[in-house]
Amino acid sequence: MTCLICAGHAHSVECATGWEERHCSECGGYRISQLLILAMMDQGQIFDTSKMREWLTTQRSLMPTPIIEPHHAILLS
Repeated sequence: MTCLICAGHAHSVECATGWEERHCSECGGYRISQLLILAMMDQGQIFDTSKMREWLTTQRSLMPTPIIEPHHAILLS
């Protein structure tokens, strides 16, 4: 499976409908909205990997598996 943030190797984890969960050795574990994935694919957008990793690290102090919703996405300009 592929990491949705860095496109590296990741393990997929089964989770609730409407979400994708990945565990990447570089980005760590996270859950992401399928609506965000589809919107990014439609618009040809990708994450700013380094900034998203920073955001994930900060979020892990609040919850073990950060949740990425559309308003959390840090994209390349």
